[in-house]
Amino acid sequence: MIRADVPLTLPARPADSPRPGFPLVASLAPLAAAGVIWLITGSAFVLIFAVLGPVIAVAGMVDARRTGRRARRAAAADEERALVALRAEVSLRHEQLRRLRRQRTPSANDIVAAPHSALRWASSGSTSGACAGTEVSLGFGAVPSGLRLDGGSGPDDHRALRDWAATLTDAPIGADVGGGVGIVGPLPLGRALARGLLVQLACALPPDQVAIRVPDSGWAWVAALPHDAGQPSARRVVVCEAPATGQALGTAGGPGGTGTTLVVALARAVDELPWGCDTIVRVQGPSRAEVMRSAEHAWGTAFRPELITAVQALRVADELTARAGAAGLVRGRRSIPASVCLGELSGHLLDAHPRYRRSAALSLNCVIGVGEQGEVSLDLVAAGPHAVVGGTTGSGKSELLVTWVAAMAAVAGPAEVTFLLVDFKGGAAFAPLRALPHCVGLITDLDGHQANRALASLAAELTYRERVLRRAGVRDIVDLAAQNTQQALPRLVIVIDEFATMLTTFPDLHALFVDVAARGRSLGVHLILCTQRPTGVVRDALLANCTLRLSLRVNNRADSVAVLGTDAAAALSAEAPGRCLIAVASSGPELCQVATTAAPDIRAVADRHGSATVLRRPWLDPLPAAVRRGTLLALVESGAAVDEAAPGCLLGLLDEPESQRYRVARYDPATDESLLVIGGGRSGKSTALASIAAQFAPAGPVDRPGGDIETVWDALVEARRRLEAGERAASRLLVLDDFDSVHARWDQEYRPAALELLAGLLRDGAEGGLRIIIAAQRLTGSLQALPALCRSRLILRLPDVPEHVAAGGVAALFDTGLPPGGGSWQGHRIQLLQPDALGSTPDDLVRVSPAVHPDPVTPAGRPGRTLLVVAGAPARAAASFGAVPGTRVIDLASASPAAVAEARRTAEAEPAGPGSLRLTEAETGTVFVGDVDAWQAQWSLLSILRRSADLVFDGCSLADYRAISRRRDLPPPLAPGRDRVWVLQPDGTVRRAALRPRP
Repeated sequence: MIRADVPLTLPARPADSPRPGFPLVASLAPLAAAGVIWLITGSAFVLIFAVLGPVIAVAGMVDARRTGRRARRAAAADEERALVALRAEVSLRHEQLRRLRRQRTPSANDIVAAPHSALRWASSGSTSGACAGTEVSLGFGAVPSGLRLDGGSGPDDHRALRDWAATLTDAPIGADVGGGVGIVGPLPLGRALARGLLVQLACALPPDQVAIRVPDSGWAWVAALPHDAGQPSARRVVVCEAPATGQALGTAGGPGGTGTTLVVALARAVDELPWGCDTIVRVQGPSRAEVMRSAEHAWGTAFRPELITAVQALRVADELTARAGAAGLVRGRRSIPASVCLGELSGHLLDAHPRYRRSAALSLNCVIGVGEQGEVSLDLVAAGPHAVVGGTTGSGKSELLVTWVAAMAAVAGPAEVTFLLVDFKGGAAFAPLRALPHCVGLITDLDGHQANRALASLAAELTYRERVLRRAGVRDIVDLAAQNTQQALPRLVIVIDEFATMLTTFPDLHALFVDVAARGRSLGVHLILCTQRPTGVVRDALLANCTLRLSLRVNNRADSVAVLGTDAAAALSAEAPGRCLIAVASSGPELCQVATTAAPDIRAVADRHGSATVLRRPWLDPLPAAVRRGTLLALVESGAAVDEAAPGCLLGLLDEPESQRYRVARYDPATDESLLVIGGGRSGKSTALASIAAQFAPAGPVDRPGGDIETVWDALVEARRRLEAGERAASRLLVLDDFDSVHARWDQEYRPAALELLAGLLRDGAEGGLRIIIAAQRLTGSLQALPALCRSRLILRLPDVPEHVAAGGVAALFDTGLPPGGGSWQGHRIQLLQPDALGSTPDDLVRVSPAVHPDPVTPAGRPGRTLLVVAGAPARAAASFGAVPGTRVIDLASASPAAVAEARRTAEAEPAGPGSLRLTEAETGTVFVGDVDAWQAQWSLLSILRRSADLVFDGCSLADYRAISRRRDLPPPLAPGRDRVWVLQPDGTVRRAALRPRP
């Protein structure tokens, strides 16, 4: 139920309350009561209460009147609010009624603005039998709304509101042309109104079932309508002009009519109209008209007529003809078949027909299907240079592209035209076309890295063609072909299916295709872009150069307008795949049934041209999985790779698809300074480091401390010492492999110190001739600062994109399937040299630092040597030193105070110095052992003995070391499980030593 069907009720007026009377009884009752009390009590004071009776009565009457006025005001306010709500509801219902009337009979001016809004036969095609739709709108005026306001106090209550609700202003003044419409007035105004009526009827009645006949003069625009006047139809629309006095309405159209006749008659006076018109209106001016006869409207009803010009009517006619052609409803033209094979066109198009022997530099004209006028041909050179194809799923886009490519291949050889096929639907649709010798490649979305590098090479292809034209001294590819030189370039047609999907995957490529579209004509590069939703995908900068437009069936009018400039493609039937509208810059859309192409047809084209032609591809193959020195030399000699012969260490082969070449990659420590190599396990890090070290060795010493925490620390400290001591070398290389693993195995306090050492070397080492190469698997925690400290980065295979980007790599170059040695260098893909390509390296050139084997700590063999041992496990340390012959061990925890005191007196009596402490002449060595607490208890003894004895820390933590040594600096790190100890010598030097002699 719509809102207009719900009854409306006027609010009832509030009833007037009667005026209150004087309360006589209420006034006399107090007087009688006061008299009785006086008689009983005899008190005259009681008589005062008798006066209250009249006072109370008067006050009650005043209060009643005040309450009545308040009630009347409240009722009036409620009534006003109800009337406001009622007026708002009436306005809403009026608007709804106007909208319903406009939907039923769209006005002529609305149709001119948007013809598709009133087109009733395009969505479902032709309907069977006679159709309705003979009701039209003459203009806008006041008509009965049908709204009635019930309620109220009487029929005259709220009369103005009732009249307003019952009248619908600015509503369509409808008329049924089936009963005949007569228009009286000046002929120009009458024709303007009749044009509006005729446009409405043309939008409502299918062109294959209705014929339109008009006078010979003044109605030329009607010829553009798809309704054919020469064919017998179930209905005819006849427009006649005066005089037709005494003529019956059914014969106003003249003889030869069959079926129902709809008449629109024009006259200057009523008596000139044919008799029998159900509706007669008089047009008094451009904005004034009145009804003279109507079964629906009262005589004299004034309205504003709907007048349109012949130009507006012609625009609507062109739109209707295009949509009727798309729907197959236009009569008098060749019937378009539901399907056709490419081999059947033009006397076996795929054979060597003389008609198609032409130079592709001048034309790529080929037949792709059948239209209303016969075979339909496309010329990408003349009508292009680029094309846009739109169409929804199942409309036949891929079949159209296959047919078009096969047809072009049939008319031109591989030396004249080549095809680069891009299919972001897996490549199955274009797979048969790979048999053509014209095909230089098929790019799919199955390999994103290969697709990205191939598409990036297109910019380089433009540059290459520009160089060829410049060397030949010509302006375009046509002039180059006319010279008959060996450098003649074939046209390159780039066919892209699912262009929107490709841009979603590679959004940066849109700028590339805009460049190709802008420069492609003279260079012989053409684009055929196919997408399901052209709206918003093919932007204006690209669409401006795509003058050849094709659209199969699309789902909405916006997509059709984006391609063709008209919404006719939205009316194409889903039951006819391959039905297509073709528009070029010089003409409107042409309907075509695209031919289908089978695999034997493509093989026939391929067999005719042969496969001996070697085509130049617009990009190089991906880098090989293994690169050897012989491979590099062969690529450089063939010109596929560039070797700039720059100084430095040879790394491998670099891929530069944007330049259509490979380049020999090198690392020059003199200019690139530090290098960071990042890669996962078995990615080729150690191989890269060995290669660089082997090539650097003749220029200077190479230090490779390996992966031991002691040797790496010592190498950093030694490198820092050399720099501070001013030991400068022409060139020196420090190679740190698996630095992240070494960093993780250092204790917590050593890690920031090591990074500080390394950062200082990276910052200051270049001035001292030091070059550092660091290899790591992962950069976590504080190691994430390494990329900022290293000027060069070689990124090998990593497990995921975030790590690749964090290392400084480009996300587009990330690939988990890289072979060992594959990675990125300077923003490009690189493949490192294989290990067997490095050659042999003399052992004296690359010095690999061995594992640390420090001297053992023992007092044996040196008479008078004294050791002070701070042990985490004193009993174990005492037993270890006690096993050495000639060694006396004093355990501070178990020795008597007298023995300790004697040792102290002996130490104080003898001069200080190495080896001066002896307990007895026969002893060759004395070892004092105690834990931290024991030594702190014997602090005076420690202070005396450490002047001449070594202080050994066995199994102690940094806190123990600092508590006894009272030093804040870091001793050298100790590798776990090797019986390593710290030795603090009397001169303050801290060194690493072994607990006992090694076998």
